[in-house]
Amino acid sequence: MNESYVIRKDDMAIQPYPTKRGLLDYTKILKFKSPELIAQERTQKIIERSCKFYGSTYAYKKNDATRMTEIVSKPPILLTPLFPTYFFPTHSDRKLENAWVNIHFIQSIKALRDKRCKIIFVDNQSITVNISEHSLRHQYHNAVFYYYKMDRAARVTTYDPEAPIDYSKEQMNIFEALVKYAQFQQKP
Repeated sequence: MNESYVIRKDDMAIQPYPTKRGLLDYTKILKFKSPELIAQERTQKIIERSCKFYGSTYAYKKNDATRMTEIVSKPPILLTPLFPTYFFPTHSDRKLENAWVNIHFIQSIKALRDKRCKIIFVDNQSITVNISEHSLRHQYHNAVFYYYKMDRAARVTTYDPEAPIDYSKEQMNIFEALVKYAQFQQKP
């Protein structure tokens, strides 16, 4: 079991995981093409620590997403613009059952009975969450919108809106990274 976990670029989702007593005090971490990990801490604590690790508070990340997208209820967050870490919540961050999902790894979303759904990731791992397919897709689309707004703002700032930033390069151009970070500092 891991303690003091920080989200990394190959993390697909983090989801509350029950202890032996049934409490949601642990977190299951799904990693791309790797076995899942269990952390001995709550999911929200991992999100808050990861935000700080990447240079900001959780509240700032939420406010920034709201400023960029006008999404007020359950906004997605971008942990760092250096690699794809756009996560969206399945529920309110005040609910213990809230899971966080990285948009870049979702293959499909399948509706299940009783307002639940299954998220299938690109490596065929999956999680089941207690949220309707409609609500989950709405949260997913909000995160995709945030990704678009950040990417578009960075391209316009680099004065070449037609050329996308190449995230597949081994090293990102420092100017591209700084432009992404600058989006956090701009006021509407």
